[in-house]
Amino acid sequence: MKRKLIILLIVLSNLPSFSQTIADFFITVPDSSMMSLSKEKRKQILRYSSDNLTKKDAYKDLRDSKNLYAFDIFDKKNGYLRMIGAFEGQVQMCYWNLKNGNKLIAIYIEGCGPVCYIEQFDFYEYDGVKFNPINWKSIIPEIYNDFLGADYKKKLKTLKEQDILATLLFELPRNGKNIIGKWGNEDSQKVYRNFSIGDRMNLKWNDGSFLKGNIYWKK
Repeated sequence: MKRKLIILLIVLSNLPSFSQTIADFFITVPDSSMMSLSKEKRKQILRYSSDNLTKKDAYKDLRDSKNLYAFDIFDKKNGYLRMIGAFEGQVQMCYWNLKNGNKLIAIYIEGCGPVCYIEQFDFYEYDGVKFNPINWKSIIPEIYNDFLGADYKKKLKTLKEQDILATLLFELPRNGKNIIGKWGNEDSQKVYRNFSIGDRMNLKWNDGSFLKGNIYWKK
């Protein structure tokens, strides 16, 4: 028993141990994943807007500080932030704890104009030293056609013929671990209900990847 305990302690001591917060990751992720903002600029954004709770707070900071970016949500406890500013769209960021002791970090940039779209979606596995990039399509399954049901090919053709646009967007978790896939986004539910079985999918966390979950209509 004593020998087993010693072996367990050795194994645990070799696991990664670090306690970075969402603020730390916001500053240290590669510039290419954060709209080419320098680390110094990101520190500045943290200083003047990390206490924000609403878009109203963010707009006040943008107006008063004459800066281009501010958080409208900064939730250190839950490891989530959202940034808005002098661009059409938003930046979301969060992280998950992996069973191997590392962190999986996501940065989601949504652009809009005239429609909203995925501008950039970056994932990194962080081991306490390096940010190792992972292609988001190897983490999140292809889900677009799932919203259309079994006869999706026919519905895709009809959508194109009727010039109805339906984009796929994502929402990172502020609470819990699951990502939400958002289908449609450009028209009313009344229009989309003729084609889709829902406009939201719950993507279930699976220790470093996500599994397809239930599809439903946003209330």
